[in-house]
Amino acid sequence: MSKLEIRNHPKYYGVYISGPPGNLKVYSKNLVPTNRVYGERLVSYNNVEYREWDPYRSKLAALILENPKTNFLSSKLNCLYLGASSGTTISHLSDINKDGIIYGVEFSERSIRQLVQNTSERPNIIPIIENAQYPENYAKSIFTGINLIYQDVAQSNQAEIAIVNADYYLNEDGILIVAIKSQSIDSITKPEIVFKEEKRKLEQAGYSIIESINIHKYASKHIILIVQKKSS
Repeated sequence: MSKLEIRNHPKYYGVYISGPPGNLKVYSKNLVPTNRVYGERLVSYNNVEYREWDPYRSKLAALILENPKTNFLSSKLNCLYLGASSGTTISHLSDINKDGIIYGVEFSERSIRQLVQNTSERPNIIPIIENAQYPENYAKSIFTGINLIYQDVAQSNQAEIAIVNADYYLNEDGILIVAIKSQSIDSITKPEIVFKEEKRKLEQAGYSIIESINIHKYASKHIILIVQKKSS
């Protein structure tokens, strides 16, 4: 059995990898050593603890494994996370985003309880129980500018939710990442048609689609859009 060797990702800040290029595993450095959030594997390398980042449980990990051109991670992100759920992906962002703040918006009372429990030792996560369709309702909880919005909501109006939040919060040079689940929007229409319509809505609202990434092998009938405001 070959020895595990963990190395820096060549592109993305705070992301670590192991294995050959065709069979990579992804990790983040554990901000809270010995702590697991969703049963993920913990590994030690050179006396540092890493959390394996499961692309089948986290669409952001799936996106990273698809190697988009856009580099959207840093240690000083102020991130608005829409659809934080119980804390799987947001906890990995917390590992990466050591010097910024992540505002995690979640509407389900059950999920927000799990989110609070799973992230209570992570000072850079602020859980917010609100409906992401109404961004003005949580304005008092957000006390920094936002340079990254990450959205993963299983609702029929995914593009509209992304637009109203980006219009309200996103800095001019900020990045919007939207995980589009076609089945949540329209379970009858072909996914390609649903994706095309969601892109149209974003572009019509004044946003440019920088990249469209297919993550079907990790999450069926999903794409991820990387978006920016169009230059005025």
